[in-house]
Amino acid sequence: MAKKKHSRRRKKVRRQAAASTPQAPGDNGSRPQGPSGEETSPRRPSKLVLVLAALVIIGIAAGSWFLGFLGKGSVKKDGRLNVLLITMDTTRADRLGAYGYAKGQTPNLDSLARKGVRFENAYCQVPLTLPSHCSIMTGTYPVYHHVHNNGSYVLGPEQLTIAEVLKGRGLKTAAFVASFSVDSRFGLNKGFEVYDDDFQPGLPFKPANSERKAEQVFSVFSPWLDKNAGTQFFCWVHLFDPHLPYQPPSPYKEQFADNPYDGEIASMDFYIGKIIEKLKDVHVLDRTLIVLAGDHGEAFGEKVETGHGVFLYEGTVRVPLIFYAEDHLPQGKVVKGRVRLIDIMPTILDMLNLPGAATNQGMSLVPYFRGRKKSDLESYIETYYPRENFGWSELIGLVDGDWKFIRAPKPELYNLKSDPKEGRNAVATEQKLAAEMNGRLDELIKKSSGAGGADPRALTVEEQERLRSLGYTNFSGATAGSSGPDPKDEVDLLKLMQQAEAYEFEKNYAAAADIYEKLLPLVPDSPASYVNLALSQARQQKFDEAIRTLRKGAERIPNSETLLPRLGHTYLVTGRLKEAFETMSQVLKINPGNVDALTVSAGVMETLGKKGEARGFYERALAVEPESKYLRMSYASNLASSGKITEAIGVYRQLAQDDPGDAVVHQDLGLAYGISGDYGKAIESLKRAVSIRPTPTAYYNLAVACAKNGETAEAVRYLRSYLEDPKGESESSIKNAQAVLQSLEAALKKK
Repeated sequence: MAKKKHSRRRKKVRRQAAASTPQAPGDNGSRPQGPSGEETSPRRPSKLVLVLAALVIIGIAAGSWFLGFLGKGSVKKDGRLNVLLITMDTTRADRLGAYGYAKGQTPNLDSLARKGVRFENAYCQVPLTLPSHCSIMTGTYPVYHHVHNNGSYVLGPEQLTIAEVLKGRGLKTAAFVASFSVDSRFGLNKGFEVYDDDFQPGLPFKPANSERKAEQVFSVFSPWLDKNAGTQFFCWVHLFDPHLPYQPPSPYKEQFADNPYDGEIASMDFYIGKIIEKLKDVHVLDRTLIVLAGDHGEAFGEKVETGHGVFLYEGTVRVPLIFYAEDHLPQGKVVKGRVRLIDIMPTILDMLNLPGAATNQGMSLVPYFRGRKKSDLESYIETYYPRENFGWSELIGLVDGDWKFIRAPKPELYNLKSDPKEGRNAVATEQKLAAEMNGRLDELIKKSSGAGGADPRALTVEEQERLRSLGYTNFSGATAGSSGPDPKDEVDLLKLMQQAEAYEFEKNYAAAADIYEKLLPLVPDSPASYVNLALSQARQQKFDEAIRTLRKGAERIPNSETLLPRLGHTYLVTGRLKEAFETMSQVLKINPGNVDALTVSAGVMETLGKKGEARGFYERALAVEPESKYLRMSYASNLASSGKITEAIGVYRQLAQDDPGDAVVHQDLGLAYGISGDYGKAIESLKRAVSIRPTPTAYYNLAVACAKNGETAEAVRYLRSYLEDPKGESESSIKNAQAVLQSLEAALKKK
């Protein structure tokens, strides 16, 4: 009976194998037929032939399987690879499809994860944009690079960045960033030949809502890639979309009306897809290592906090991390072991067959790609945001194995495996473990601390406002090293602050001002308490109230680089130039490099006709922000109006080269050439301005240049164009143009 069963089973297997055998091209699955259509019986092969054929088939199948296994699982290092680092600001890992989120719309990220290596448990070191990116770019903990908060620190010149390393190896380096949090003034531009952080070119100050959408970032990245695809490069693209306030563009605004954060993620994913398409279009996708990482996550009120920075819970410290390199990395590999953002730099260097930097505190993840290493890496985490922004205690922590320990006035210990939502503080029941992890935390800090670093500095008022507009409200009244309450004990105050911010996002400034009035006596030694209230008052056009609030703050906290510039700005917008200049002079005594104070001072001097003094302020401001288009244009205008026309032309020419599509730059350059007497070049520049933007003023200037160059017929033509639609021109200008036209037409008739 047993033999019969085995025999029937073998026949069944043979039938199934025959039925499932793939057909050759053109094979319809039927047996060969004779001329009359009847089936023919092919000659049965000998048993030996069948055995040999089976062995060959098995060998081919095994070889194919083995080769396929190598292709999908092998790692190929390559010193010729380009590197594209895409950082996704404020992106939770659990809101991407690849990480199991069914409601997400992230097809491009999901595709890269399927075709690359996805890390299930990656941790940022700080849930704040600037310090987290400093850790990514240096491969070091914040206790080494000493950047602990947004805006109040600058990455020191002694810190080695991956951009510096790769630039030193001959790679082209460029960065395209999306928020003021990573503005070049904070030091992350080290090693980048191009650092595009011009959010709204031409404005005197970077705007309050200082961010740009993924579409705008892509629009400056794309032409750079067109020019540099033929050379090996390291490029950083920073996308800021999923950040408060959540305002996705259409169609995501409509699709995700109930969850705009997901809409922001979906919009960001769309442009990640555009970036990948661009790499394909310029034929570099197959030789580019792509690294995608969230810089930190976002809290949705799970433990009161909305946003990020105050606490160290999973929603804000666990981030997505994906590596993709066509034919260089395994496909569809998921790594469960915990890794850190400080591991990105050494991994990139390893994939390029370069030695790791001596300063790196992270480790290469290539062994994880190969499956040779699977264990968790211990991770240091911190936030100084509560101390520096609210006057509360800072939080520092250690994640190791299943456990997370958070050092605070009231310590916390969570088993992330059995309690992933961190609902049960196990300090009381696991006292020995808590003490052990606290000790290891001390050892890690001691081992990781660096001698160099960035000292905290006072933020300028514009920096304060920009960071506030991005959700980083500053209420700090504490000094470094002072004691402060546990943030967990201040959740009621936190709720109140978050409500005020929410009102501001909704532009309900009256309601925001009411809350800030209540907060002021609770945090009276914080400069930002006064600034927040004054801004809400000013946005209601209550400038006198705003001035009184700021002066009250300046009396309590003298020499504040936060309060005084805002007071100076408010004086300026109300036309009180003398008070504005005097206030900004106080700011410059505190910080001679305060760009806002220098810019305002230059403007006041220009208004008073003091060209030389204004020029000095412009030069000092440009030393700090050389990329500022507003400052460069103002400086060139100052030079031209001061008789320094050759120097002015040099500045304008560089501006035209940097931004060839700006009609105003070409027009001003043409006017400068005209003043110098070079009418040929003046006409060339003015024609360019007209081709970009044919305004009445552009036509008139071009007509004047042509007339002075003896090109009477051309001058007549352009004056007629001016008079066809002189919208916005004064009546006197129109009459003057008509008179000049009549004169030129008369001159032509005489010829």
